Amino acid sequence: MFNLRRGRRLAVTATPLAIGALLLSACSSGGSEDEGPDVDEGGTLTIANYQFLEPGRGDDLWEAVSGYATENDAVTMERSETPFAQYADKLNTELGAGGGPDVFVIQDAQFATLAEAGLLEPLDDVIEDADLNSTNDDLVVDGEQLGVTWEQVAYALLGNKNVMEQAGIDELPTTVDELIDAGEAVQQTGAAGLGIRHQMGEFDGWYLDFNAWPYGNGGSWSDGEELTIDSPENVAGVEQYQQVIDSGIVPVGDDASTFRTKFKENQLGFIIDNSGAALSFTSDGAITGTDIVSGPLPFDEPGQHQKIVLAVNANSDVKALAKDFVRWFVSEEGQEAIRPPLGASSLATDVPLTDEFSQEHPWAQTFIDVNPETKSTLIEGFETDTKTIMQSVMQAVEKVITQGADPADALEQAQQDASSN
Repeated sequence: MFNLRRGRRLAVTATPLAIGALLLSACSSGGSEDEGPDVDEGGTLTIANYQFLEPGRGDDLWEAVSGYATENDAVTMERSETPFAQYADKLNTELGAGGGPDVFVIQDAQFATLAEAGLLEPLDDVIEDADLNSTNDDLVVDGEQLGVTWEQVAYALLGNKNVMEQAGIDELPTTVDELIDAGEAVQQTGAAGLGIRHQMGEFDGWYLDFNAWPYGNGGSWSDGEELTIDSPENVAGVEQYQQVIDSGIVPVGDDASTFRTKFKENQLGFIIDNSGAALSFTSDGAITGTDIVSGPLPFDEPGQHQKIVLAVNANSDVKALAKDFVRWFVSEEGQEAIRPPLGASSLATDVPLTDEFSQEHPWAQTFIDVNPETKSTLIEGFETDTKTIMQSVMQAVEKVITQGADPADALEQAQQDASSN
């Protein structure tokens, strides 16, 4: 569960205006005790999610959550759509001013900030009958369940079966050394070996992806109380990352969009990526789900996950209705409705993949299997400062792979920089 440190600097990606609004709200009394009209009275329920704008899947997601209106015909469902790049700022500003949508999805970093500001409604009374899995455990703050898992997205090693067959590779690598050997074999065919982010220009995605390497070596960025950036385990992760970059199997300079396109166009053998990206590879028919093979990350320890959270506005005018939507969402009916459009993500309960989806995407089960053991990309005890701290970490990693800096020295400097901020 979150160990939020009251009074720490808020470091969510948001404008100063939005953060100021949250700080102001955090000094107020929080949400109203009035829960608005009874559930049976109904009303208009506004749900916000940037994913509603995704081509194809967005409409499927809206259709899924609109299933609540079938159970409660007194409710009018209204969708709120904002592009991802503006979503967090807009929501922070609205909530900080006492307004905003009734129910919303947020990334875990924003959840930590809103929880610290007292803007999320406790949900304990509406989830008590749900069979929630462990992905919801870290959404408990000060003993209260302030959110439930919308989806938890894990990482795995993916192989393009077509490229692997051309290179004479029968199985996915299981270690970093095997990955380098396989990548070199793929390069003999004219394709690239391994696609991974490796540039500060993609910081937001890079630091999330990079956690696979230190986590895979048993590392973490804190012990819950103090930062542990320069631990031996983290150094080992950076050394392995450097080993892969130096091997030449990574197409240096390719951003995620470029190497993902190469993968689905049969020009790249392997990729370390999340389940959402894996599903996108088959979206335009260039390759099918059966052209992709998957396996755990090539490390001794589990990797990371990204979590998206469903939460209720503590200042909603229809709070009872909003909380009842969450009750429905975590029910068997709600989870079965949302499962197809969320693909291979782990959900709030252990609702299985559909037979049809599994047959079309045999790679998906790996993500379900590895997800329970993965760790959050938020730094324990420093959740709202994660991005600021990771700036120091990734600048150190950049020096290692571009300037040949010693990994231990670089992380020692990052430890000092992050600790002094």
